[in-house]
Amino acid sequence: MSGRRAERAAEAVPDLIELVIVGVRAGLTPAAALAAAARHGDDAVGPAVAELMHRLDRGARVADAVAALPELLGPAALTLADSLATAERYGLPIEPVLDRLATDARTERRCQSERHARTLPVRLAFPLVVCTLPAFVLLAIVPALLGALSTLRGLTP
Repeated sequence: MSGRRAERAAEAVPDLIELVIVGVRAGLTPAAALAAAARHGDDAVGPAVAELMHRLDRGARVADAVAALPELLGPAALTLADSLATAERYGLPIEPVLDRLATDARTERRCQSERHARTLPVRLAFPLVVCTLPAFVLLAIVPALLGALSTLRGLTP
């Protein structure tokens, strides 16, 4: 998976988790919730979930099919795959597990956004200096120099 595609998929995994939660709360099975998430989700996760649905259609269990999510979407989907597989294998209620997973994904997304926001002033410093400094020189320094030169020219014989 290319770097940019993996990054987009990692950013879209929290939305996938939210869509699966909505589906499960609406009464769908985890497999049906994943299918609904594939239809309504981001394009970054759509092909991966479609591959998962293909495996389910061929008769794979949910626990076995979701094992492919981390290799299709990257390490961001590992916790989702583990949670769904564990819930199916051991008959655990899926809603509390997904709620906790969504909370963790939201927290991670917020931390990632804060990290990105902290780098913004550093990334904006160069364009700010490159655009502002020439304007300052043209509007403040050049007229002062021209005024000083004209004054000096007028004083000399």
